[in-house]
This record gives sequence, structure tokens and C-alpha cells, in this order.
Amino acid sequence: MLNGIIVIIIFVIIAVVEIIPLKRNKKKKEITIYSIFFTIAFVLMFSYSIGIELPQISKMLDSIIEKII
Repeated sequence: MLNGIIVIIIFVIIAVVEIIPLKRNKKKKEITIYSIFFTIAFVLMFSYSIGIELPQISKMLDSIIEKII
């Protein structure tokens, strides 16, 4: 659980450093896009840090590419 807390602290620091300048410049589109990707990255990293097994995307992409080819 300590890993989860460390991940939260790191992501909060990154969010503050990255989003405050965007807010000052009133870049709403950039904030929205950044927030979407940031949230996805946070959920994946937090899940991994607390021990949840995540599926490997590379295996799924391999099977999709093999079906196309």
C-alpha cells in the first residue's frame, strides 16, 4: 500500500506542475486532453502499484495484427 501512496504523491506533484501553467494561459482544450491521458496513466500506474495484474497489450495487438495479415 505504501507504493500506492507514493504513486499518488508523485502524480499530484506532476499535476500541479503541469496544469497550473495551462490554467494561467486559459488553455481549456489542452487541459482536457492532458487530464484524460493523465487519468488513464494514473489508474494504470496505481493499479500496478497495489498489485493488480494488468493484461499485456502487446499480446492483444499481436493477435489483431496476425488476423489482419
